[in-house]
Amino acid sequence: MYTLQADYSFAGGIPPAPYTIDKSVIGKLDPVYVEFYKENLSQNSKILYTHRVPLKELREGGNVIPGQTPLVEMAKTFDISIPGRAGSIPARVFVPKGPVPTNGWPCFLWFHGGGHVLGNISTENSFCTHIADSVKALVVSVDYRLAPDHPFPAAPNDSYDSLLWVYEFGTKELGIDVNNITVGGSSAGGNLAAVISHKFVNDPKTSKYPPIKLQVLIVPVTDCTADASNTESWKEFEFTPQLPAEKMLWYRTLYLPNSEDLVNVEASPLFYSDESFAKNPPCIVAVAECDVLKSEGIKYGEKLRKNGVKTDINIYPGMPHPVMVMDGVTEQGRQLLKDVSTAIKNSIV
Repeated sequence: MYTLQADYSFAGGIPPAPYTIDKSVIGKLDPVYVEFYKENLSQNSKILYTHRVPLKELREGGNVIPGQTPLVEMAKTFDISIPGRAGSIPARVFVPKGPVPTNGWPCFLWFHGGGHVLGNISTENSFCTHIADSVKALVVSVDYRLAPDHPFPAAPNDSYDSLLWVYEFGTKELGIDVNNITVGGSSAGGNLAAVISHKFVNDPKTSKYPPIKLQVLIVPVTDCTADASNTESWKEFEFTPQLPAEKMLWYRTLYLPNSEDLVNVEASPLFYSDESFAKNPPCIVAVAECDVLKSEGIKYGEKLRKNGVKTDINIYPGMPHPVMVMDGVTEQGRQLLKDVSTAIKNSIV
C-alpha cells in the first residue's frame, strides 16, 4: 500500500501548508490542543508528515516535540556508557536535588519514544527531570539503537542489557537501591519497557535479583499486527494529528522489515502467554483517547489484570498520541505526569 523510497520516506509527497485537522477527529480533540495545533503545528511538515520526509533530514533536526515544560534543575546530569552485547549503549543519568536515601537511590529506567526510528537521549529530558525531582529517584534514560540502521531486535536487546546492568552494577556505579527499580517508556519506549518486563520474569538468570517494582507504559505499542482494518482505535483515529495510521505503519516498516516478526512477542508483547503476564510486575498504562494506539494499550492493561497483576489504566480525554510531552500546554499532560510520579512513589519500599 505504501512505497518506501531510497531516503527511507514514504512516497506521496508533502501537501502545501497550512495543515488542517481532519474532519473525522476535530470534534473529538480537546479545544486547548486544537488551538495549540493551529498556532504551533499547522506549518510543521516534519512533525505532521514525518513519514514523508527523508530520514536524514529528520534526524539532523532533532526530535523534541513542542509542548513540554522547561527542564527541572537537577543536582547533576551526566552521560554514561552501558556495556551491551553489541557494544556500548549510551545513557543519561538525572540526579535530583536532595539527600541520597539511606539505602541508595530508587531508579527509574526510561526508554524514549520515536517509533524505534527517531528520538534520542535528549528527546524527553523534560519528562525525565520532572520524574526525578518529584519521585526523588535517579532516572536513567537509555539511548538504544534505532532502525533502519539497527532493526528489530536491536532495541529490545539494548534495553534488556541496560536493565541487567542496572541490577548488576547500578549500586556500585550509581548508588542505586536495586530493591527499588522501576521501568518505563513512551510509545516505542513503552513497547520496550513491556518487553523487558516479560524477559526479566522469564529469565532464569534474574532469580538472584529483586523484582521490578513497577512498569510505566505510556501510549505503548503492544500489537504490531494492528491496523485500521482490525483495530477499533486505528479505524476511528486513522487521520488523527501527529500519529496518523500511515505514520505508524512507516515506523513499523522500518523497524520490522521481516513480516514474520510482527507476531514475535519481543515486538508485540500483547502476544506473550497468560503465564508470562501473570508473573509481570504491577503496571500503570497511560493512553490518549484520540490515539491509534489506544485500543492495544487498553488490551494490554486488561490482559495484565486478567492474569492477576495490579494495573491502572488511565485514559486522557481529547488528547492525541503525544499527551506526555504536552504538560506545558494541556491539563491532561500535567495530570499524566502527576499520575506517573504518584504510581512510582507508591511502588517504592
